[in-house]
Amino acid sequence: MRGGGRRDPDLRVRGLGLKARFVLILTVALAPILAFAGLLIYIGASRIAADQRDEALSEGVRFTHDEYPYEDVRFVRRDRNGVEIHNFSYGPKSEKRGRLYRYKKKDALDHEVPFWLFVPTRAKVGDEMLGMIVGIFLVVLLAGAGAGVWAASQVSRPIRRIVDDVRQIAKGDLAHRTDAVGAGEIELLARSIDRMTRDLDDAQEAQLKLSIRERELELASGVREALLPLTTPLLEGYDLGAGFMSSVAFGGDFHDFIERPDGSVGLLVCDVSGSGVPAALVGATARSYLRAELERSEDVALSLQRVNRWLACDVRRGMFVTALYCLIHHEEGRAKVACAGHKIPLLRYSAEDDSLRVVHPEGIALGFDKGPIFDRKLEVVETPIDPGDRLLLTNSTPVTLTNADGVELGEKGFYGRVKKHAALDTGAFLKALRRDLERFAGEGGVREDVSFATIARES
Repeated sequence: MRGGGRRDPDLRVRGLGLKARFVLILTVALAPILAFAGLLIYIGASRIAADQRDEALSEGVRFTHDEYPYEDVRFVRRDRNGVEIHNFSYGPKSEKRGRLYRYKKKDALDHEVPFWLFVPTRAKVGDEMLGMIVGIFLVVLLAGAGAGVWAASQVSRPIRRIVDDVRQIAKGDLAHRTDAVGAGEIELLARSIDRMTRDLDDAQEAQLKLSIRERELELASGVREALLPLTTPLLEGYDLGAGFMSSVAFGGDFHDFIERPDGSVGLLVCDVSGSGVPAALVGATARSYLRAELERSEDVALSLQRVNRWLACDVRRGMFVTALYCLIHHEEGRAKVACAGHKIPLLRYSAEDDSLRVVHPEGIALGFDKGPIFDRKLEVVETPIDPGDRLLLTNSTPVTLTNADGVELGEKGFYGRVKKHAALDTGAFLKALRRDLERFAGEGGVREDVSFATIARES
C-alpha cells in the first residue's frame, strides 16, 4: 500500500490540552506585563504621595500663620493620638475645603496650650492619581492585547498548518502527511487526519484494484466467449458435441471444431498456461493461428510446426499452449491424432469390448521452442473409430478437480466416469459427465474452466 500499511493505535490526547496551553501561554505573557504595571503604579503613587505630602505641609504652615478667613468649622473625629480633626471651608464663596488638626497640650503650669494646623485640601491629588491610573491602564491594555495576539498566534499556527495540509490532501495528494506540532488536541487532530488519509489511500487503491479486476473479468469473459465455437458441425454417421464449465478463475483454455474444405472435421482442445487476461489473450492468439493452419492443410504435423514458430515469437517466455488435435476422416472411419505437450490423452471408448483406451502421441507444448526440438518431438498417430466408439478430448481440469475434503478426482476417477457414460448419445453423455463433475466438486464448484470435445460413431 502506498500508505505503508502503518496504523496509529493510540489516538488519545497527549501532553497539554489546547485550553491549558492557551491559558499557560497567556499567563506567561501577561505576568511580566502585570508586574511592570504594578511597579509603575507603586512608583507613581509613591511619588505623588510624597509630592502631595510636602506641598500640603508647606501650604498648611503658611495657611496656619497667615490670617486666612475660614468658616463652617465642623468636628469630624479624634484620632488615637488625641488630635482633633475638623473640616472647614474658606474662600470668597466658601467653595474651598480644608482640614484643621488641633491638639491641646498642658504646659509646666498645667495650662492647656492649643496647637493647630490648617491644611487646605488639594483637588489635584486625585486628578494626578486618576491620570496615572488611566495612563497605566492604557499601557497594560495595549500590552495585554499584544500578548493575547502572540498567545493566539502560538495556538493558531499549528491549526493553520493543519488547514494547509488538509487543502493539499483535498487536491488528491493522499501521500501527504501532516507535520503540525502543538497542544494535545492539535497532535490528536493531526494523527487522526493522517490515519484518515491512509485509510482513504488504501480505499482508493483497493477501489482501483477492484476496478482493474472488474475490467479484466469483463475483457476475459468476452475473450472466453469468443474462444468457444458458435456451432457444432454435422457429420454423417457421427454424433459430435462439446461442453464447457466456467469458473471464477478464468483462463485461456478452449476447445474448437475445425471444418476443412474436403468435408473432414477436426476436434481441438487446448490448455493455456497461467490465468487471467494474459492467458485469455494467449489463448485467443493460439486459436487464431491453429484455425488458420489446420483448416487449410491436411498435414497436421506441418500445421502445428508453423503455429509453434509463430507462438514462440509472439508469447513471452514462460507462456505456452498445449494442444490435443484429432482429425476425423469419417468415410474411412479413422482419425489422425497429434499432441503438443497436452497432459490428458485422447480417450477412445471401444464399443466392441466395452473398454477405454488412451491415445497419447509424443510432443512438447507450443511456444516452448522455436522449432528444432518441437519438430523432432512431434508425433502424429492414427486410431480407428469403429461403430459405437467414442473419442473424448478434454483439458487437464477434470483430472485435477478436488472436492471439499481436498481429495483429487485423478485420472482413474475421471476415466471411470467417462467409460460409465460413453455408450450414451452425445447429449446425454455430456450431461451425465457434467453432473458427475459437479457432484464431486460440491458447493465450491470447479475452480478452473473445463472444456470437452467429443465424437461418437453411430452403431
